[in-house]
Amino acid sequence: MKVGRNDPCPCGSGKKYKKCCMPKDEEQRSETQSDESMDIAAPSDNQKQQPHSDETENNFHRASNLMEKGQYEQASRVFRMIILTDKDNYKAITGYGRCLAEMGMYEDACKYFEKALEINPDYTQASLNLAIYGK
Repeated sequence: MKVGRNDPCPCGSGKKYKKCCMPKDEEQRSETQSDESMDIAAPSDNQKQQPHSDETENNFHRASNLMEKGQYEQASRVFRMIILTDKDNYKAITGYGRCLAEMGMYEDACKYFEKALEINPDYTQASLNLAIYGK
């Protein structure tokens, strides 16, 4: 049985579903669909115009959390999505490189660390990763 948005929330809070658990349920559903999808859609024009949006920040944190859980393939897809919308996001580029390194693709990973350092030569995390995984 499907819960309607104006129905009482099944958690028993007494609130309408839309004001209680619906946002959390939709977020979980969205994350599940994103993790299952291997393809990354091209960014829309609106996304290209706002590279430092809240969405970018949320995606960065999501990718970092996936990395902490050892889910490097999923994290790499999220980092790639960020890079598609903001090609100069050196933190996301470094994160993507780290995912590649953790998956054993050291040479490719080092290219991304170097690219991040071209954008921000003072970014310590990229320098450290390059030293660890470099030639």
